[in-house]
Amino acid sequence: MYYPEALEPMAGFLRGIGIGVEYGDGAAGGFLPGVNIRGGVIHVDPDRLAGSGDLLHEAGHIAIVPRAYWPRLNSDLQGDARAQVEAAEQAGDPAVGLLRRAAESGELMAQAWSYAAALHLGYSPACVFFPGSYYHEQYEGDHPTQVWLGSGTHFGPVMLAQSGMTGFSGIVGAAWNNGLPPFPQMSRWTVD
Repeated sequence: MYYPEALEPMAGFLRGIGIGVEYGDGAAGGFLPGVNIRGGVIHVDPDRLAGSGDLLHEAGHIAIVPRAYWPRLNSDLQGDARAQVEAAEQAGDPAVGLLRRAAESGELMAQAWSYAAALHLGYSPACVFFPGSYYHEQYEGDHPTQVWLGSGTHFGPVMLAQSGMTGFSGIVGAAWNNGLPPFPQMSRWTVD
């Protein structure tokens, strides 16, 4: 596992912001090895986990969804998000905009969220962006996704800023200001 020493501090951080983390068999069957979401709780098997940062990435998918919808999140995050948008539209729930953003841009938002969380915890973003992650097996220097986030050319921070979780940064930050400190600083770790 990449960055095994970061696993417990990351789990503690996630629990501190209200995201449940449990160790054991519930991690089987997830999108990534050794980590799975069941009922809005992250299940982890450290023996199968590729990198401790995968825990942060999965948490990013949860954090961008309003808390009332967390219990409805499971392994199929994109399918769950689309179903939640439909349910919120039918119910007239004002959270439909946040849910739609999570459904449409959840992967990019989770990448940006996990990058900011790694930095906040004092770890290199390499704990999230390691060889083999995000379809990049070989590269020179830093992982391409880490480079895009660090240079301000990744779309995830824009979506986090539009959700009120951080300020605009990078090339977009020159044009827009929502009054919050710029990414990767986070004003809040969950959307509500």
